[in-house]
Amino acid sequence: MAGQASLFLLFVIVQVGYSKPSDPQVTKWYDVDIDTPADTRWSKVLNDYTQFVPNLLATIRQLVPVEVIPIAELIADDIENLIPSPFAEELLAVADGFGMLPGDIIALNILYDLTAYCTSIVAQDENGVIWHARNLDYYYGDLLRNMTINVNFRRNNQTVYTGTTYAGYVGLVSGQRPNNFTITVDQRGHHVHVGYWWQNILMAILDKKTSFVSFLVRQVLETNTGFRDAVEKLSTTPIHAPVYYIVGGVNQGEGVVITRDRMTAVDQMYMNPAQGKFYVLETNYDNWTTPPPYDKDRRAVGEKTMNALGPQGVNKQSLFNVISTRPVMNENTTYSMVMSASQPAVYSAWVRWP
Repeated sequence: MAGQASLFLLFVIVQVGYSKPSDPQVTKWYDVDIDTPADTRWSKVLNDYTQFVPNLLATIRQLVPVEVIPIAELIADDIENLIPSPFAEELLAVADGFGMLPGDIIALNILYDLTAYCTSIVAQDENGVIWHARNLDYYYGDLLRNMTINVNFRRNNQTVYTGTTYAGYVGLVSGQRPNNFTITVDQRGHHVHVGYWWQNILMAILDKKTSFVSFLVRQVLETNTGFRDAVEKLSTTPIHAPVYYIVGGVNQGEGVVITRDRMTAVDQMYMNPAQGKFYVLETNYDNWTTPPPYDKDRRAVGEKTMNALGPQGVNKQSLFNVISTRPVMNENTTYSMVMSASQPAVYSAWVRWP
């Protein structure tokens, strides 16, 4: 009996040790004052997440090709000339706060830009209100789930824009400028960029030719004040890797998927409610192509679910349900979110533990 009791206790300990948090979980909020010096504005976030640094370093070593580390270090040596302000200062502050080399932080931020396997939806409801929902999927999800945060970027004690990101990642791939527009980023092409694009990306940074995908999102959220201007900027600014920028506005019909190569847009897919196209949906493949067999169901199920919903069914809860439907949500989903620029208080993000 004693042996059986010990085995039972061991079973309970193992189960508890491997249990995951309940799904979904509300994401923690932070304020970042963009009036304060760039090298201190992330201090609270960095202090709260230093315990994850060993896992961050292990992730970098696992996923970043060894041959590109020296190039990242070259960039770090001249970071203030090669990466625009305030991102250079913020990256250095993250490196210092996390006790990491600047080259590692540069590589980590590029890695996040390149490996976002996502689903984004912009939809218009029957009253003409624009909604925006997304899942963000990564293959090293548990680490990032534990580091997911919402940030209000504030100036003069007012929120200029809001984003959901990971501690230590100073760019944004999901964000909202209240009463103006929303933006999400999806990687263009599944299993493509890591490895193949690394050296070209780093060399482009050395030549000052392109912007980080996620830095451009922050710049647009901070400086642009309208849907059309945001779309123009996101369509024409050279960036370091092909992506999709998905943008929602505040007026009827303002929803678009911008298909980008590194230098410019190659396609803009707009919603058209007057012709029954009340939403646009993007995963990781060009809208004029068929997704590969191993990942075709995310788009198909997302579209089927949205079509069944109809504009009369679009709201915060229903969009959350859509992005929570398998396999739109899958084992790699780190967070889900729903936002509406015309209703800033709607902004919600949830850490997912599928």
